[in-house]
Amino acid sequence: MTSFVETLTPAAKEHAEARIDYYTDLTQAVLHSMRQLAEVNMQFSRDWLDSSTAALRGGLTAAAPERAAEIAPAAQATLQKLQAYHQQLAKLATDFQTEITGVVQQHAPQAARTATDLVNAGQQAAKQKMQEESNRFANVAAQNQSMPQAASMQSAEDQGNKN
Repeated sequence: MTSFVETLTPAAKEHAEARIDYYTDLTQAVLHSMRQLAEVNMQFSRDWLDSSTAALRGGLTAAAPERAAEIAPAAQATLQKLQAYHQQLAKLATDFQTEITGVVQQHAPQAARTATDLVNAGQQAAKQKMQEESNRFANVAAQNQSMPQAASMQSAEDQGNKN
């Protein structure tokens, strides 16, 4: 029994390989960006937790008049960390877009070429099959014309023509 891969034409194999390479690189780019995003989120979460813990401790241990003086700088530091986080996210998005664009520019021409080759091979195979079937039909028709008709059919035709 032959496997599916053995039944593929060279054009189909080449196109499949081009698509596999394209999707592999695309997946790698997505995974790379996801890893970077996870790292940025993890770092921001740690910073946020540290800031929140410090602010809570300061608020609990400070006397009432000192709390307001401690909250403002803590809030300012947290705001700066949040702005830095947003900048990192924007950079990650830009880097991701650049990486995806690079993958597409690298693989699109090959994928388009192999797709065109596959279509051409399919058209050629269909044309060849159509030609074979046409020849087979012509041969059957020629054989039917060269066979003598049975006597019963000839007499039936003769009687039918007399009426």
